[in-house]
Amino acid sequence: MKLASRSSRESEERPWLEEKVYDPKRRRTVGLLRSSVDSLVKERKRVSLAALSARSKEIDPDGRGISESTILKNQEACIYYKQHRTWKAGSGNRQRICKPNAVTVVARIKGDRDGARVRYRYLKLNKAELVERLLAVEQAHAVLQERWVQVNEQMLSWRLRAERLEPQLRRGKE
Repeated sequence: MKLASRSSRESEERPWLEEKVYDPKRRRTVGLLRSSVDSLVKERKRVSLAALSARSKEIDPDGRGISESTILKNQEACIYYKQHRTWKAGSGNRQRICKPNAVTVVARIKGDRDGARVRYRYLKLNKAELVERLLAVEQAHAVLQERWVQVNEQMLSWRLRAERLEPQLRRGKE
């Protein structure tokens, strides 16, 4: 059995509450929002949640205005706001997030490369591309570090062998 919340039970038990309290509040919100939007549009100013909230406080005789969350929670007010807001959703022409691929690092990086050009090129990449690049560089660095350790271990073992065998070679020449 699904339990109803206390507030939903109260509104079901008290229809007068909806009629005498909530409906006037909704109408007040929608009325203030419409006046605020019309005022901003008339003045050719940006229609945003923050601007509407500020303008509604100027217009409201009580000076209370309406909050941004009230605009979004009131269905009629939200629809009216979305119809008149300055910001419009993009058409999907945003830069696509790069898909990770194995070959994101160039094998040869010149030591005398132009730092300013490299910096500019990195600044043009988005966050996901930079993360992929960083991960690839870290992986390549780890591989090179492991190779360096192996080569140095081999050099040390050859040097120790040479030092051990050097006295025998000197005795053999004498």
